[in-house]
Amino acid sequence: MSKKTGFTLIELMIAIMIFAIISVISYRIISSLLITKQVVTAAQNKWGGLARAVTRMSSAIQSAIPLVIRDENGAVIPALLGKNKLEQQFDAQLEMTVSGRVGDAVYGTFPPKRVGFRFIGGTLYQVTWPVLNRVITTTPRVDILLTDIAKFDVEFLYPDLKWRDSWPLDNFNVTQLPAGIRINIIMKSGESITRQWSI
Repeated sequence: MSKKTGFTLIELMIAIMIFAIISVISYRIISSLLITKQVVTAAQNKWGGLARAVTRMSSAIQSAIPLVIRDENGAVIPALLGKNKLEQQFDAQLEMTVSGRVGDAVYGTFPPKRVGFRFIGGTLYQVTWPVLNRVITTTPRVDILLTDIAKFDVEFLYPDLKWRDSWPLDNFNVTQLPAGIRINIIMKSGESITRQWSI
């Protein structure tokens, strides 16, 4: 009489139970890793975007020059312009003329340009004008720098060492630059950053 081999019902149930436990643990580990990756990626994107935006503003502010421009009606626009209220389509809270490069071995030659930083609808944009003096058909390039912003403030340091939210005053020379610029960004997630430059 031959002896039958195989698994008993209890052994099969134990094996299935062990497999189920391992599957649940593996699922939780993989799920936790995916959530962690999503959180880390979102944080990297947020802080990376914030760093890029501040770097763009820093580069422009440090390259600001006292060169006025004219709008499509021939009116003079100050070398650096700060507004606390936007009125026109391409207005910016901070707008300035920045220097170009002459005969740079790496970057070549670039003329001065006009750039602005515009905050509206929770998004910070960089506005770059193709020419200094504008005509009716002049349209700037608008790039998104940072999203999910709750608040964006720009302040200007006057000769009396007081900070104000616009530049220049009516009696100021249109070529004059402020002694300093300060920005404050508050993200919708609660983080805030303040940067200050002297000019």
